[in-house]
Amino acid sequence: MAEEKEKTIGELKGERLLERLESMFTASHSFDQEWRDRAKVWYEYYIGEQWTGEEKASLVERGQAISTYNHIKPSIDAIIGGERGNRPEIKMVGRTLDDQRIAETKTSLYKFITYNSDSDNELDKALLDTYVTGRGWKKIEPREDASTGEMDLYQEYVDYRNMFVDGMSKRDDLRDSRYIHNAVFVDEDVLQAMYPDYVAASGEVDFFDGSSDENIWVSDFDRTRVRLIETWYRDENGDVNSAIWVKGQILKEYKKPYDMNDFPFVQITLNRDLENLPFGLVKTMVSPQDEVNKRHSKALHYLNSKQVFMEEDAVANVNDARKTLALPNGVTIFNEGALRDGRVIVQDNLALADTHTRLMEVAKNEILTLVGLNAGYMGQSSSGESGTKTSLNIQQAQNVLIPVFQKIRSARHREAKITMALSREFYTTERVIRITKENGEYAFMPINSIEEDEVGVLHAMNSITDDDVDIIIADAPPSLNDAQEQFDLLMRMQQNTSTPIPPEILMRYSNIKDKHKLAAELEQYNNLQAQLQQASQQMEQMAQEIQRLGGNNAQYEQQIVQIKTAAAVDKEVSKAKEKLSKLEGAIKSS
Repeated sequence: MAEEKEKTIGELKGERLLERLESMFTASHSFDQEWRDRAKVWYEYYIGEQWTGEEKASLVERGQAISTYNHIKPSIDAIIGGERGNRPEIKMVGRTLDDQRIAETKTSLYKFITYNSDSDNELDKALLDTYVTGRGWKKIEPREDASTGEMDLYQEYVDYRNMFVDGMSKRDDLRDSRYIHNAVFVDEDVLQAMYPDYVAASGEVDFFDGSSDENIWVSDFDRTRVRLIETWYRDENGDVNSAIWVKGQILKEYKKPYDMNDFPFVQITLNRDLENLPFGLVKTMVSPQDEVNKRHSKALHYLNSKQVFMEEDAVANVNDARKTLALPNGVTIFNEGALRDGRVIVQDNLALADTHTRLMEVAKNEILTLVGLNAGYMGQSSSGESGTKTSLNIQQAQNVLIPVFQKIRSARHREAKITMALSREFYTTERVIRITKENGEYAFMPINSIEEDEVGVLHAMNSITDDDVDIIIADAPPSLNDAQEQFDLLMRMQQNTSTPIPPEILMRYSNIKDKHKLAAELEQYNNLQAQLQQASQQMEQMAQEIQRLGGNNAQYEQQIVQIKTAAAVDKEVSKAKEKLSKLEGAIKSS
């Protein structure tokens, strides 16, 4: 009988699929265990835990101070803050003029999703993982609103300790990855409520190795925690499937759950070594940080200690002399003639302390240099340094950090791409979403609505299912202080010229929030003022013309009155002449 052909992962079901899932997870768990151990140490350095237990014991034994001056955390925080303060906006643009309206609609929808997700803060947490350990994660996940029943997408941070990858995958976009796991621990009663078919204790473990729960200890011994694993995998045909399982049981299985056919995860990897393991910025900062702490401890020790050279009979009691010599206000009594005869020499260690202090400053600066930072970027410029010099220092640091920020830019583009692909699957019905206008006011926008035109034809309006748009990320400023530098230059030009620079131009180069919108509104206001002024001048001219015409009318009316008066007089004169003529005729006839 011919041997049965081994089934591919796309054909596996039940127990055979569970075996393959457990095998893939075990391979991922063992692949980067060394990296996870290093990442734990790197995070300890970030939070300030920078001495080992053996080192602390040795210092205590020598009476030496355990001093920690953490320069890693403010450096990493400065990079996160610098990127956050200049994070460019993501927009959708149409491919033709007819696509512009749907592009604006999708841009509003994306802002709606990021606002509901608090996406910027979620990204900051992922970037902290990236800078410290070399790898950070976000996930785009649909969730149902319990009150409305509507599905919404959320961009969420995922702890790096809960993610397990395919060791053969080298691409940040995971296109070459066959599988990926998101493993979290949940309370067993919660798991039972989520998945009624769950068999109690089938996924129970005794420890939380390799998870975000590993270092958490609580005294709740009756609280059973189970590792719930969500695995996404590509089959032999390239179709992306997923399964939710615990050790010993598959709870849910989905064949090609999304039309986009991709993992709903965004991986941000800073660097990789030759073993394909990630590493971040902290790795290079550890050695100089150790030097800062140890040299500072030695400098303090030397400042607080003295060396005493003396003969045996110089003091009455050696132990009492040791105690008083160590005190800053101590009084040490020597035997008579010991100091005069030179039998006692007290030598301080100020020279050694000064040497360690100088070397400590070198190591401190080296921490910044190794990651491309300087005092200007950290806001630690000297008081005598010019603004131009500070701006140049910031520009230099920014140039070094360009590859780092480009990694973030690419990750944000992938996140937007996945989000908008999923939006076509989860925003399919007519509904109204709340959007934020450029002026900060809220408004409501219908999507997937049907409208009737003037001739009675129905059209789909703001349809999210349309795909004729592209995703773009606005250009970031060439340096973190570039706009401020140009603004200062414009202000100096303003002082040295008689022609004022228009306020809307100054506003565009300022650091005011929503400056472009405000500048446009100011420009529109100025244009309106100019139009009003022009209209006012025209009204004044019309009033003058009316007044002039009004004067002519009075003259004409006076002339008409005079004419009418003259006509009346002529008429009366004619009547008088006629009466006089009749009277003269009567006189003559008499």
